[in-house]
Amino acid sequence: MKTTKLQLLAIALATPLLTQCLVVEGHGNAVTRSSNNPSATQLPGSAPAGFSQPLTAVTSLGSVTIREGSRTLSSFHTARPNVEETAWHQKQEQIVVKSRGNHGPATVELFDSRSGRKLGTVMAYEIANGGPAWASDMAE
Repeated sequence: MKTTKLQLLAIALATPLLTQCLVVEGHGNAVTRSSNNPSATQLPGSAPAGFSQPLTAVTSLGSVTIREGSRTLSSFHTARPNVEETAWHQKQEQIVVKSRGNHGPATVELFDSRSGRKLGTVMAYEIANGGPAWASDMAE
């Protein structure tokens, strides 16, 4: 069988697409906390019912967007413009966000992951003096 130039071109164009496959195996939470790139992700095996892909919190100036794969579930504004940390709460049904301005104290807020509705807020310096349990990891 003789290979034509068109067949060779098709193979050459299709080959890079085959390397774009990714398989993730395993179960558990992967939470990333960083002052430079705050985000939170959970692997699909441990996601609550209704979530079929990893949830990701994407931060930007004064806002957080919750995504399920490439689909946006919610987006909300934070109390302060600089988002420092995010952490999942209640099996990804809620997310805790720590934000602050260029100067001054930080604010810690609790949001519903699906709707973006604010469920609670507390100043970071108040957490150490008996603040809410959901904010305990972000005390100052």
